[in-house]
Amino acid sequence: MKMQSNTMFITGGGSGIGRGLAEAFHKLGNQIIIAGRREETLKKTCEANPGMRYVYMDVTDAASIRSGAAEVTSRFPQLNWVINNAGIQREHHFTHGETVSDDVIEREIDTNLLGLIRVSAALLPHLRRWEMLH
Repeated sequence: MKMQSNTMFITGGGSGIGRGLAEAFHKLGNQIIIAGRREETLKKTCEANPGMRYVYMDVTDAASIRSGAAEVTSRFPQLNWVINNAGIQREHHFTHGETVSDDVIEREIDTNLLGLIRVSAALLPHLRRWEMLH
């Protein structure tokens, strides 16, 4: 696996683990494009890391994934890596008889499972074409 000179797209790349991954790979000489739903956070991360770029994408919104995938593949046709990092985790106390909100659980599933599947499905055709050409 080549760790340098890649074009990498990282969801959830504006903060936390995603930002750490983005910055580490950026320092290795990769073109990094981060995605997330908080545009101000994405801008600040890119400002702190000259050359890093961002694309707005909310992984819980299928339309946002489609438009974000179209934008990233159009602007960065050399895209050859995707890191599905976006995720959330809430604390649930099932054993304490606490009522757990379906909305909270559904948001986690939309982000952590459906988001990953939808982002992968949206970018896989591009990655397959890129691989065939290189």
